[in-house]
Amino acid sequence: MTLKPISQKKSIVNDVIQELCNYILGGVMDGTIHKGDKIPSERELSEQLGIGRSTLREAIKVLVMLGLLEIRQGQGTYISEGNDGFYTAPLSWGLIIGFKSVSEIAEIRVILESEAARLATQRGGNQDMKQLDKIIANMHDAVEGNDVKAFTVADVEFHMTIVQATGNAAIVQMLKTIRRLLEIWIEKVLVDKSSMLITLKEHEAVYEHMRLGDAEGACEAMRKHISAAGMRLKKVSVVE
Repeated sequence: MTLKPISQKKSIVNDVIQELCNYILGGVMDGTIHKGDKIPSERELSEQLGIGRSTLREAIKVLVMLGLLEIRQGQGTYISEGNDGFYTAPLSWGLIIGFKSVSEIAEIRVILESEAARLATQRGGNQDMKQLDKIIANMHDAVEGNDVKAFTVADVEFHMTIVQATGNAAIVQMLKTIRRLLEIWIEKVLVDKSSMLITLKEHEAVYEHMRLGDAEGACEAMRKHISAAGMRLKKVSVVE
């Protein structure tokens, strides 16, 4: 695989990201590049792409965030190993830059996850409910310890567990594709203990309806949760 020079236009960073994604994934698929390989130096990449190093660094930061690359202190930048979302990273980025507003992000989550809550209630088993109960307990612990990172991990796991309980592989894959987007959303919304408490209560409402076998109630509780979280995200985005 070879890199193509980037045309100088307004969306140059996004173009660099896409070109690097194509270069890395294409190379991995045709065997010319392997996971764990060190990528060319900044100088080499910037020369091949015909861009400045500052632009290249911005693009690399995004690919690190998406899990496609990893930076090893004192060694350089390497292609990530063992990342479940490795091949969907370009799609995740395409979704992120494709949304015109926070409202669009909320809409796709409402459509996907409210129906997932309904199906999970109807199809999920005792093991799924035990897992959700454990996650809720982990959320309580995170709130008590004011641990935003632990709460974020539990939050993502809660949503993934519900989707997996649907037994619908297509829905599972769709949420896996936007998983990093989901993590970014949650990280931006969970700014302090009060925001964690609000989010916890919303998750508990979804869980309680599921526990009682109330599919419609679970669907509505999930819709309200994501809509409310979308409003909180919009407020954070405006402030920033």
